[in-house]
Amino acid sequence: MMEFVYAYAYFILYAFLGWVCEDLYCGIPAKKFINRGFFYGPYCPIYGVGALLVLYPLLFVKDYPILVFILGVIITSTLEYITSWVMEILFKTRWWDYSERFMNINGRVCLLNSTLFGIMSIVVVYIIHPVIQDIVLDIPLTALMSFLSAFTIGFGIDCVFTVLALLRRKKVFQKVQTQMEAFKKDFEAESQLRVQEAQEAFQEWMLSRPDLSQRIEEFQSSLDNFSLEAKKHISKAFPERRISTEIRNIVADGKLALERRRLNANKQAEYCELTNMVMVQDEKGNVLVQNSKNPNGYTLPSGHIELGESFVQSAIRDVKEKTGLDVDQLELCGTKQFITSDNCRHIVFLYKTNVFSGKINEESYWIPLSNIQDYKLVSGLSDVLEVFAGTKFNELYYNAQYQLKKY
Repeated sequence: MMEFVYAYAYFILYAFLGWVCEDLYCGIPAKKFINRGFFYGPYCPIYGVGALLVLYPLLFVKDYPILVFILGVIITSTLEYITSWVMEILFKTRWWDYSERFMNINGRVCLLNSTLFGIMSIVVVYIIHPVIQDIVLDIPLTALMSFLSAFTIGFGIDCVFTVLALLRRKKVFQKVQTQMEAFKKDFEAESQLRVQEAQEAFQEWMLSRPDLSQRIEEFQSSLDNFSLEAKKHISKAFPERRISTEIRNIVADGKLALERRRLNANKQAEYCELTNMVMVQDEKGNVLVQNSKNPNGYTLPSGHIELGESFVQSAIRDVKEKTGLDVDQLELCGTKQFITSDNCRHIVFLYKTNVFSGKINEESYWIPLSNIQDYKLVSGLSDVLEVFAGTKFNELYYNAQYQLKKY
């Protein structure tokens, strides 16, 4: 019985130490506090479980340090892989992604982290655990039991709120998916076309159907809730999380359809749509690009400015969402403007920076700026690069006939 009591105490202490290590590992490069706990309290239970899984088998082979290291790597990497896989299946989100790291397995585990876990296994077995064991054994049993009881109650409440938050998040994602799939199903039934092959026709279908107004308003509300989820505690704890491509595509399609419907409400007026584009450059002269499918070619990170955001805030958020990098000290280089057939003036604010931190995701690439014209670029990007160069122009203006004037 007492072995279970002490094991529970070890679980709590290692969960707390794991939380501290995660906060330091992620917070120091970001130069800010990041509560990396999946729960609200200061603990990461996966570290507590991992410590117990490592300690109890490895204590039997502690006379063989190399074996302790190897088994530590295997046990912790297996736990990390299974946890990542289960969480992605349950919540349609990959909470950590090592796809850009050397020798990774499906982006769930990587050589660097596994090696660090192996080293930590040695440190825990030979250095940390003997100290913790002495501390726990020196605590009076009554005090220890009181602490464990209080922690159990608090942890139980935390579990309830965390599960509710995850279920709410999953419900929001599912609702967005269900609503968008319903629109696509109705369109395909009426037009005998597939949405993937007729995006423009699908947009026009949503524009021309007044009977869809109530459903579209409900869909807009779901998209607003989707955006709010990115500001919640769990999302902030894992800034490198990656929502499934399926969900991201659905949200992007939905936002575009809603925007076009809003702009079409009064074609006599000129509307304005605000977006941004950011050129991130490293010390080697490389720029960060993404390989766009529609339009086809390499482009710079860009995105829409959402309601209530400043231009710079929007640019920083879009770069983070699109590439995984945290950027700072953005310099406004100029603008690009063009008018579409629905009387919408699109204004793109062009920023550049060489101040960034973090790791790029698998959808982003570094290419030399000096050789960028050798790559297939999206239409118009060559003109935008002239604005970033800052030598001749700071405004690109395309009229309704898409004729370009540079100022």
